[in-house]
Amino acid sequence: MRLLMLSLFLLSPFCFGKTVVIIESYHSDYKWDADYISAINSVLAEDHEIHILELDTKRLPRSQWPEKVAEIQQAVTVIQPDIAILGDDNAFSLMAGDLVERQVPVVFFGVNGGPQQHPLLNHPLVTGVLERPFFGESIRHLRKILRPSDRFLVLMDDSPTMRNAVSEFFGEARQATLYGSRLDIVLTNQKDTWLQAVFSAHERFDAVIVGTHHTIRDAAENYVLPQDLMAQAFARAQVPIFSFWDIFIGKEQGIGGFTVSAYQEGLTAARLASLILNGVKPDSIPQLKSLSGHYVYSTSGMKHWNLKLSSLISSQSSFVD
Repeated sequence: MRLLMLSLFLLSPFCFGKTVVIIESYHSDYKWDADYISAINSVLAEDHEIHILELDTKRLPRSQWPEKVAEIQQAVTVIQPDIAILGDDNAFSLMAGDLVERQVPVVFFGVNGGPQQHPLLNHPLVTGVLERPFFGESIRHLRKILRPSDRFLVLMDDSPTMRNAVSEFFGEARQATLYGSRLDIVLTNQKDTWLQAVFSAHERFDAVIVGTHHTIRDAAENYVLPQDLMAQAFARAQVPIFSFWDIFIGKEQGIGGFTVSAYQEGLTAARLASLILNGVKPDSIPQLKSLSGHYVYSTSGMKHWNLKLSSLISSQSSFVD
C-alpha cells in the first residue's frame, strides 16, 4: 500500500505554495546541475518559491569549502525553507547535518555514498535518490553494439562521488569481469594522467567509458573544464569514448551509451519533495536508486567512429547534435 501511494504521488505531485531551497554541490553552469534544476523547476516552480544556492565544490579548492558552507548556512537562515533538495554527495555531506538540526526535511539525489559515508542517510527527516551508474547494463549494451568488446577502460576522476560508486559495485578491485568483458578501472584527478590513459587506450582496450571528470586539475593545480578535457581526448583517441552519464555525450565529446540522466534524477527528487510538502513524513518514503537509464548517442560521434546501431536500439535512443 505504501509503495502504491508513493507511485501515485510520483505521478501526480500536489502543491501548497512553500519555500524550497536547492543546494548544488557544483554550479548552475555545469550541465548536470542545469539539467536537474530544469527538471525540479518543471515540477515545483509554478507553485513554490525556489531558491538556488551553489557550493561550487568542483571549482573551489577544498581549503575554501568551509567559508562557502558558512555562506550557504547564512543564506538558509535568511530563506527559512520548508524543504531542502540537495544535489550530489558534497552538498549532502556538507549541508545535511545543519539542515536536519534546523528540522528542515531533506531530499537528496545524485548521492553515490551509502550510510557508511553518509550516516545521515538514515535520519528520519531524510529521503531521496541514491545515484548509481549503470555499470552492468552499460557493459551488456556495449557488447551488443561493439566488436570487439573484450576489454574496456573505465576512466573517472578521483572524486568522492566516483570512489563511492566504484567501491559499492566493485569493492576494492580495480580490475573486474562483467558479461565476459574485462574492465580496468582508473581514477585520477591529474589531467596528464587522465589524457594519457585515453591516448594509449588503443594498445590494450576496445573502448573507453568515462565517468565524471570534473575534479581534474593540471600540473599547476588549475581547474580543467570537463568539456575541454573531453575535446582533447576526442581529438587524439584511437578507440571510441562512451559515457555512463548523458551530460558527457555530444559533438567532440562522448559517443553515447546507456546513461544516467540528470533530468530524470531531478524529476524524481522534485516529486519526492512534493510528497513531503503535502505532509508525508520523509521516513515513510522509501529511498530509491536511479530509476532508469536511457540510451543517448551523438550523431556526429557515431559518424566519426563509424558506429551503427540496430533498428531496435535506435528506436529506443535519444540523439544529440
